[in-house]
Amino acid sequence: MWMNIKRVLIHLISCLMCIKDFQIDAISCGPDEHLVYPQYPVIGTCEPCTGTRDSSIGPWSQCSVTYGDGSRSRITMYTSRCGSIIRQTTETTPCHQPRCPAVNGAWSSWGQFTPCDKSCGGGIQVRFRTCTNPSPSTGGQPCIGDSLQTASCNTQLCPKLVTLTNPTASVLITLPPDPAS
Repeated sequence: MWMNIKRVLIHLISCLMCIKDFQIDAISCGPDEHLVYPQYPVIGTCEPCTGTRDSSIGPWSQCSVTYGDGSRSRITMYTSRCGSIIRQTTETTPCHQPRCPAVNGAWSSWGQFTPCDKSCGGGIQVRFRTCTNPSPSTGGQPCIGDSLQTASCNTQLCPKLVTLTNPTASVLITLPPDPAS
């Protein structure tokens, strides 16, 4: 019998709601309750919220590393039928970023030449540079070319020493270089 009365009341209320400007005060539930018959708020009842109404999956985070193997995560929020957060879970998955990029080597500036190894007659001086601007790394190519450079120096002819001997005296004379020799 109660079911028949309930059906009649529901029908009557829905008919009244169709009449223009007819207002019905709705039942309001507490924050942790929900309305059982929301389409008929006058005769609805409030019940405690149980179970999950919805879940919201967040976006994946950035990978935890710039290069190599790392991890990323995302959060899923579960809400009750009343909208309050019931729980949240964090899901983690591995991620891989490409290895560090290869860096090719490049030469530093040339150093100063060393002093000439001879004072005349053609000497050699050297200077150096290093492959450190930057140094090759992570499979990058080494610098191309030489790290040592030589140059000729003091190319003028050396003067000749001539010793003249006389039975009474000995003289040492330095003559300019002979261009023909």
